[in-house]
Amino acid sequence: MRRIVLAAVLAGVLAGSALTPSSQAASPDPAAAPGAIETPRSAFAEALRQATGAPARAGLGDQATVRLSDDLLLVPKEPAARVLNVSNLPVPKDFVALLIGSDGMDAPGMVTFVPSGFVDSDAVAAWTANDILYSLENTVEQQNPARIQHGLQPLEARRWVLAPTYNPAKHQLSWAALIIPQSAPRESGGEVTFHAIGFGREGYIHLSVVTSEQGASSVQRMTAAFLDGLNFGPGKAYSDVKSEDRRSPNGLEGAMGIISLAKARSSDSFWSSDRAIPVVGGAVAAIGALALVLNLYRQMRINSRRM
Repeated sequence: MRRIVLAAVLAGVLAGSALTPSSQAASPDPAAAPGAIETPRSAFAEALRQATGAPARAGLGDQATVRLSDDLLLVPKEPAARVLNVSNLPVPKDFVALLIGSDGMDAPGMVTFVPSGFVDSDAVAAWTANDILYSLENTVEQQNPARIQHGLQPLEARRWVLAPTYNPAKHQLSWAALIIPQSAPRESGGEVTFHAIGFGREGYIHLSVVTSEQGASSVQRMTAAFLDGLNFGPGKAYSDVKSEDRRSPNGLEGAMGIISLAKARSSDSFWSSDRAIPVVGGAVAAIGALALVLNLYRQMRINSRRM
């Protein structure tokens, strides 16, 4: 019910017009007076009052800024954390801001800055989408025993909803996989988490948005617009890295939440491939020729005995 109230408040604001930092900000709810119990409506009203909407540029801590476009709205850390708390949603570690798009609080975007140290994001070029999916499958499989111990269903990574997409010029990576219970029918849909990462000198900005397959298109546009407007501050960008800077101990795997990147095993064996056709054909011909020679040799021996 709380999420419905928040979504309704957001829909009312966005339906009226785009919110900017200096105009049309929501008024604080009277119920949010000092000493009053904070309600979803009062928390969201305060969040809207402090939010930045398109078209404008918003800060992401001391690391970066994002130029907002379309219907994007960015809520700063403190009011955003209160909104998440009253919505019974967890506040992520290293939380920076809440990004809200056309789906409102049905698909809020969690923006974090992970101070991991420098990550060589260009290393992703050595891996195919199949390699990364295979590595993700292995990671999910290794995490399943802990899930089972806690009474949760084992999961599996089924397929890409958005295959890993890397922009080498901007050092940005985005992807989304369908990860659902192992027991789900093969064609089942389910919950999808979109990830969008902008890599910098000291770590990376990470946007994650949980949605359904039906909402994937709008969330993909939301994450793409966020990355398009993302810029690191002076001295904080990927290109500003120096040899003495701290490197991430977990590298690209850590940023993608994968235990270890590995090459995918080929699902095609030699005998099921096209290469087997000429080899098998040649073997059959050789066997046939050998049989003919043996038959002729046998016949010649029979004829020599008769003579």
